[in-house]
Amino acid sequence: MSEDRPIPQTGDGVAAQDSGGSAAVQQPRPMMADRSEDEPETKMNVRTEIIKIITVVVASIIAGFLPLLFPGALDLTPVQHILLVIFTATAFCWITEPIPVYATSLFAMGALAILISDSSFWGLRDYLMEADKAHVISYKSVLSSFSAPVVILFIGGFALAIAATKYKLDINLARILLKPFGKKPAMVTLGIMTVTACFAMFMSNTATTVMMLAMITPVIAVFDKADRGIKAIVFCVPVAANIGGIATPVGTPPNAIALGFLTGADTISFLEWMKVGFPLAVVCVLVGWILLCVLYPIKQKEIEIKIESKFAKDWKSITVYVVFALTILLWMTERWHGINSYVVALIPLIGYTCTGIIKTADIKTMNWDVIWLIAGGIALGDALGKTGLAAKLANIIDYAQYSGLMIVILLSIIGWALSNFISNTASANLMLPIAVAVLTQAGDIGIARSTVLMFCAIAISFAMSLPISTPPNALAYATGYLRNRDIMFAGGIISVVCLGLGILTMWMVG
Repeated sequence: MSEDRPIPQTGDGVAAQDSGGSAAVQQPRPMMADRSEDEPETKMNVRTEIIKIITVVVASIIAGFLPLLFPGALDLTPVQHILLVIFTATAFCWITEPIPVYATSLFAMGALAILISDSSFWGLRDYLMEADKAHVISYKSVLSSFSAPVVILFIGGFALAIAATKYKLDINLARILLKPFGKKPAMVTLGIMTVTACFAMFMSNTATTVMMLAMITPVIAVFDKADRGIKAIVFCVPVAANIGGIATPVGTPPNAIALGFLTGADTISFLEWMKVGFPLAVVCVLVGWILLCVLYPIKQKEIEIKIESKFAKDWKSITVYVVFALTILLWMTERWHGINSYVVALIPLIGYTCTGIIKTADIKTMNWDVIWLIAGGIALGDALGKTGLAAKLANIIDYAQYSGLMIVILLSIIGWALSNFISNTASANLMLPIAVAVLTQAGDIGIARSTVLMFCAIAISFAMSLPISTPPNALAYATGYLRNRDIMFAGGIISVVCLGLGILTMWMVG
């Protein structure tokens, strides 16, 4: 589930015509229901929020008492004990969401800096420095999470998405990419999924879904309401958006979080990720397409898509095209030129802001809540590692009795299951530090750490079994053409099959 927010997009467009069973499409227009963010709170809503808060408090109290009740199993130092409570409170806030997930990340960073860092309030700091100095963390390491290389990588991706949308690069690419798929409904569905997945490789999967749902709205308008194929046309967009993100390191937040743990000898380049992620994404998109066509066959005989738009030739548009292409090229050829992907991400930021292509108003539309969420996850993961708490939690289970492949499968399945109910970034923030600790404790499992973390992140992105599993799912559900059970049925099947394909790929690669 991604917590990306829709980026406003523009596009040319027009009306749909029905001529002999074919749909001619020219204009994308919003398809999502108009929902106010300021809906009045009911007593039920208030009661639910109170229950969530009580759940977080009770879970945190229990976590605080566990080391006292089971000192043998959880022999923690004072810093580790406090961190266990912070981690539990953060985890339950991410799961139950009594406050927004990005606010939870800020809460976690504040708690780390105030309670277990070298800048804690004087009484606590003196005690920790005397009793457990080795595990006290630096407040600078907590705050520096906001400027972590992974954060810069994502901001660069946001810049590409904003410029592409603002200067209609996305619409024009869609026009070119959809054209070869013809008019047959099944092929049009494949075309929509292909274009969606391509955009999701570099854009927010939520922004991609907003754009693609708008583009297919006129197509939906000419369908017979009794045609179950509408479900395939609508649901193919979030399925492809969710899958497309696994193809590149910048495609979705879990990928970026995994990269944050892959340093030193475990570092993986942009192209190395794509060598595994891209083929897997292609296979999963094809499998998802086949399953949707089987589950929801389309009765419409022909669908003709016409997007009235052309590439602009003014200097700003050309700059957008050149910088976009150069950034992608440099990301894919990192091994040849030596500039890592984090530094390359500065190119669109510098190029677009210095030329006035991205202005102050555009910067304000960037998904800063996602940045905060990632930063909080990095800070928490770093604290779990530096204090040794992650290793101690991982050591509770004796992994010697499991094979390396079984360990990775268990981690992937747990992350996938969790991500069906909470944000995939939150799932990655929770699972990947634990995965690192498990790998450290288990020793050599016969599978490279980079491979394990990559597939844990990919498995988390495959979670799309519920409307709440990911914003693209929620956006498709909001169109009114899909019911909850439709997403549970089709999304559940596709999600499980993709997870299986991911595990199979990991076994072949590892």
